[in-house]
Amino acid sequence: MKRLLLPGVVAVLAVASIVLAQVPGPATLRTPSGDRPIAIVQVAGHPFVSAIDVVLALGGTITPESTGFRVTINEQVGAFGPDSRFAVAGEDLIEMPGTPVLIEGRPYVPWQFFQGYLTKAAGLQTSFDAVANILSVRPQQQVAVPMQFNLTQIEDISKIVITLGAPAEYTLVKDGNAYVISFRAPIQAPFTEQTYDDPNVTRVTFAGRDVRIELASAEVAGDSYRLENPFRIVLDLRKGAPGSAGPVPALPQPGMRRPAEPLGIRTIVIDPGHGGKEVGAVGPSGLMEKDVTLSVARKLAALLESRIGARVVLTRDDDSVVSHDQRTALANQYKADLFLSVHMNAAVVKDAKGSETYFLSLEASDELARKAAETENAAESRGSDDDLKLILWDLAHQEYLQESSRFAQAVQEELNRASGVQNRGVKQAPFKVLLGATMPAALVEVGFISNPEEETKLQSDGFQNMMVEALVRAVERYKNEYETRIGLIQPAQQPPPLAGGVAPQQKARSGT
Repeated sequence: MKRLLLPGVVAVLAVASIVLAQVPGPATLRTPSGDRPIAIVQVAGHPFVSAIDVVLALGGTITPESTGFRVTINEQVGAFGPDSRFAVAGEDLIEMPGTPVLIEGRPYVPWQFFQGYLTKAAGLQTSFDAVANILSVRPQQQVAVPMQFNLTQIEDISKIVITLGAPAEYTLVKDGNAYVISFRAPIQAPFTEQTYDDPNVTRVTFAGRDVRIELASAEVAGDSYRLENPFRIVLDLRKGAPGSAGPVPALPQPGMRRPAEPLGIRTIVIDPGHGGKEVGAVGPSGLMEKDVTLSVARKLAALLESRIGARVVLTRDDDSVVSHDQRTALANQYKADLFLSVHMNAAVVKDAKGSETYFLSLEASDELARKAAETENAAESRGSDDDLKLILWDLAHQEYLQESSRFAQAVQEELNRASGVQNRGVKQAPFKVLLGATMPAALVEVGFISNPEEETKLQSDGFQNMMVEALVRAVERYKNEYETRIGLIQPAQQPPPLAGGVAPQQKARSGT
């Protein structure tokens, strides 16, 4: 994550409180266990309640951060900041009628923040009586969530997809020779029990709020992740080393580090941009970005596997539509150590040429970078800049930012070296396809498909192979530098630095 709120956040809030010149008054928090006094203030005709009073009364914690305030109740994280009327509850956005303010050093939020957050954190319904100044919270009347269950066999993997009619909180644990998914809310089961002629799954049963997936043997192990729009839980089962019983993370939560794994660059996910009806940019003679990115990505995957021996996964290997969140979800599922999204550039100026490499940031490094991100994001336009602010606020991105910058620098320099064109530089921009990646991630615009000369080159195997070779050198270079910094290989084992290479870095990536 690039864009943390500026150090002057507190000053901004302080100024807001001076302008408001409001004096908090008394109000009541009404809960099933009794009434508690809280402070309230009217801001532009809307009731803002003391976040500290409400959170502490409900047994939670609230902590200030450089980005605003983080709230935790029942291990469910929420957050709000001074520059947006959107807050977050887990991965959900909460729209408020105004931005939070700081009065006498204490944060006040529109009561609608708790209306959205407490539903997710504690299963509580929230309402506000404007006449009596009473904020009421009570157990939520839960409606059973409809779901569909599908099991398919893909090579040696049994892929289970559970599609729900609405987002739902759940846990996933290994219980002997079975995986059990437990939902917090009631569910509408598609069946009670069903047996399967499958090498990894023998039977699935629904009982109450639990789904029990019986495994064929103790050697079957699973990876899980979830996808949005619609809400889906995906479980990939395959034969592997027997696993011990215990909790299995259904999805990395904000700020959560991945489980301890072998160090080094072992798995790389390559993302061919666009696909299907999302054709991307189109060149003067009709060359489509989606076709070039897939061709380059396939060649890159093959060369990486043969050259460095890493496992390489493509987010798509055909002309299909893959959403932005599915691309990074796949990278997270495979616990990738690097993520590279491959694209082709376009510009109004027809003679623009060369490569550009980006890593994630809310604030674009320049106007052209901002427009590039807008163009790529437009294929799957949802939400607003406020959405991005709060998603980027997730501190999980921060620990990978420096490594993403180093990786992007290696990519850009090797492409410049291969093509011999003027260095267009490493840039930062809010590309949605990089959001949520819990590993160093970069997006590369290999060439300008809008330039007739480069469009012709991009169609040729020779030019594609040259650029793929440069990308492989960049991965090799980053891999050697990184593994040297973390002590996995000795400096003497590292190949001589390439001409125009970056200066040695000192700090190792954390969290893998």
